[in-house]
Amino acid sequence: MKMKTGMGKKLRYGGVTAALTAAIIAIIIIVNIIFSALAQKNLWYSDLTPELVFTLSENCVTLLRDGDSEFENSTSPIKKIDEFRAAAKAENPDAKDEDIMINIIFCNDELTWTEDTAQRYVLETAKQLQKEFPDYINIEYVDIIRNPTAVTKYGSGVTTTSVIIECGSEFRVRALKAFYVFDEDDSETPWAYNGEKILAASILAVTRADTPVVCITTNHGEQLPGESFLLTLVNAGYDILPIDLSTDEIPADCRLIIVSSPDTDFMVADGITEYDEIEKLDIFLDGSSSLMVFMDPTLTTRLTNFEDYLEEWGVKFDRVNMGDGTYEPYRIQDNSQALDANGYTILGDYVDYGLGGEITEELAEMNRKIAFPNVMSISYSDQVTMTALMDEDETTYLGDYGYLNVNSAYREIYDIFVSSDDAVAWVGQQTDPVETAKNGNNFKLMTVTVEDDYVQESNYTSTNEASYVIATGCSEFALDEMLHGQYGNNMFLEYTLRIIAHEPVPVGLTFKPFGDYTIDTVTTAEATQYTVVFTVVPLILSLGIGIFVIVRRKNR
Repeated sequence: MKMKTGMGKKLRYGGVTAALTAAIIAIIIIVNIIFSALAQKNLWYSDLTPELVFTLSENCVTLLRDGDSEFENSTSPIKKIDEFRAAAKAENPDAKDEDIMINIIFCNDELTWTEDTAQRYVLETAKQLQKEFPDYINIEYVDIIRNPTAVTKYGSGVTTTSVIIECGSEFRVRALKAFYVFDEDDSETPWAYNGEKILAASILAVTRADTPVVCITTNHGEQLPGESFLLTLVNAGYDILPIDLSTDEIPADCRLIIVSSPDTDFMVADGITEYDEIEKLDIFLDGSSSLMVFMDPTLTTRLTNFEDYLEEWGVKFDRVNMGDGTYEPYRIQDNSQALDANGYTILGDYVDYGLGGEITEELAEMNRKIAFPNVMSISYSDQVTMTALMDEDETTYLGDYGYLNVNSAYREIYDIFVSSDDAVAWVGQQTDPVETAKNGNNFKLMTVTVEDDYVQESNYTSTNEASYVIATGCSEFALDEMLHGQYGNNMFLEYTLRIIAHEPVPVGLTFKPFGDYTIDTVTTAEATQYTVVFTVVPLILSLGIGIFVIVRRKNR
């Protein structure tokens, strides 16, 4: 009976111990679940990366909160939101503060952005911004696979790894790759994180900008853009106004003028007329604004005043003077990249260097096809001096670009799209091509000229208040059928319209290089030594502790 009683006590004690152990484990699990949920909600975490990769710097917080009092034009995004809210309440006393926020929109569910390391860094930086400014910054998640129409207004370039920064009617769409820095020789493996700077720059952009105006000229027989192009302009955040430059003044908030297929010349003050449209354009572009020109490739007259002015920006449309008052354009045929039977609707080749390459970098990576129906080629004007573009180390030749000085203004011109090596140019009814694109002499299909003007806005930000002239001899580039389907023409316009919007650049915020965590410098002997140490030392410690416990029990 004693043996049964002893066994019963042991069973009872064992059962209590097991139950107590199970209860403690259950409590630990529950506490862990609760704490994890609270940690995620309230950002109870520490950035344990050695470089503090996604931790906000004090410069970033100061820039967004205070701006810089030393610079008159440096208004912080937070103060701008307060101004927007005050204006809204003056118009409607019932307006709520939470209706005017800086929204950071992640184009997928939160779990996806958490699981992927590259995406998680961006998300964590955004969460820190939200924690720092909870009344001004809001984070949203949109599953664009289930609900693609939710991001329609942001354009066709939005993907499941896009981040949209929005305030009011202004927005910026950033690809995931934009948050990282890559080697020139390795475009797939990032070596530094640049999320803080990209998010700060985007917040500055959407809070500083009023709704810009784009003016479309109307008094030169222009072909007005189709509905799809007008919608692209609206989606890019522009208000659209027609303008007669002979009588109308260019609005002060106009950032862009579009000239679409004119067939009569622009007026200049010549003693007969007092109107000077070219002077208006020149003053406009001197004020850090942009011009986009779609020239008709079938036009056989030269618009002397307008084209002479474009040559001051380096742009010369390829035509042959036939001697009878007509100028026959170069019509580019490229059977190797043709989209039609006769070879005159062609695909443009991306230029991968200089400003042209910067504009189209993301499009080129997505391999979007850019179509040029019935295009006339462009040459650089006689005022342009050609020079080689080298990489940052001045060791690798990237390509050629042109520069010119006009009235003390320094300008650079770059190709954006060119033909393939197989293209030829036809003029009029001639039976042989007037020129071929052999030996890398590719025909220029679209160019961009820039006149830089860097303005230091604060200790932390500068803005390139540049003027741009973008030109193509393709009047059909922005037709409705070109802005839909498989072609990337619409996406190109969306990207370009954003680039010429004068983005503020937070110069005081720098990228954060990743550490090198590899052990490829460890020798075989050292590896063996480490293995022995990490294997034997814990064993000896365990054995010593065991002997110590046994001896103590025997001596009780």
